[in-house]
Amino acid sequence: MKRGLVVLDPAEVPDQEWDARVGGLQRSMAEHGADVALVYGDVSRSDDIAYLTNLCIYWNEGVLAIPAAGTPTFLTKLSPRVQPWMKRTSKVTEISSGKGFADLVAKFMLGKKNGTLGLIDAALWPSDVVDEITAAVPGWRVEPLEGLVRQQRLVPSDNEVALLRAAGRILDDAAAEAVVEESTPGGRVETVERALRNGGFLDLYPNSLSTTDGVTSFGVTGQYRTGWVHTSRVVGDDGWTGDLRAALTAAIAAAKPGATLADLTTAARTALDGLPGDAEIRWINQADLSTHGEFRPRDFQLGLGETGSVSIEVVFADGGHAAVAETVRITDGEPEYLTGAPR
Repeated sequence: MKRGLVVLDPAEVPDQEWDARVGGLQRSMAEHGADVALVYGDVSRSDDIAYLTNLCIYWNEGVLAIPAAGTPTFLTKLSPRVQPWMKRTSKVTEISSGKGFADLVAKFMLGKKNGTLGLIDAALWPSDVVDEITAAVPGWRVEPLEGLVRQQRLVPSDNEVALLRAAGRILDDAAAEAVVEESTPGGRVETVERALRNGGFLDLYPNSLSTTDGVTSFGVTGQYRTGWVHTSRVVGDDGWTGDLRAALTAAIAAAKPGATLADLTTAARTALDGLPGDAEIRWINQADLSTHGEFRPRDFQLGLGETGSVSIEVVFADGGHAAVAETVRITDGEPEYLTGAPR
């Protein structure tokens, strides 16, 4: 269950930007021939709905129904008693509650001329939900759509960048406090939980890795408003961990528009060769951090304005792991550190 702060502040994201997000999706729908599109979300995968509406699916599941023109409707199995809170904290104005998605979708489609119903990111939906919705709309052509919403989220707006910077500062300070050498595993989690929750984070995932030679690395992925930031750091300094940090610095320096993972790996090669295990460099766009980078293929090129994490994980033959990572923004000059900025 998500249990952090939900904020809808026009000073952070104005109304016209929320409208532009839905309008951008509707233009993409038209290009794909969809008359209506559905976006599924549950507590573990609700960022697309949050991006379009600021709606927090803190429990259960829901579907956002978007017509080719007009206002989206949120379809939910939650009881109507939560609708006032949802409307106060989101841009959703139309909510339909019921016992199952089949009836809710059929009701939403009532009176609409038969056409194409697109399921955005359909491969990620629960198969039973796809089946019951398909059966509920005879006469409609139900087709899977690409990740149209995540495609919009790859390059954040100026307002989103400002929020990601704020998130990075909060996470950066919390991580620095958590990885002091005298800290304990439980103490690290307590430190970041307290700092990030008090700082307004909606969700967070701490993670600790260790190697048999005594190296510990501690990472945190956190959601602030509708954006995500990530950092992972080594606790203390022990021999080869200096090479690990040097490799990360070199990889980040190579993160420029048009760069590939191969370019980042080449830039870090000298430091990587000094590591005692197999190392892998990854880039995960912030829009994909909560799902561990599943959206992007490995052969992509970095785009101007993208924000995400550069990470290096070292895997040992005995099963030990270590990882370092920071969140950066791709600019037309040097990458902008949102966490872990050299001080």
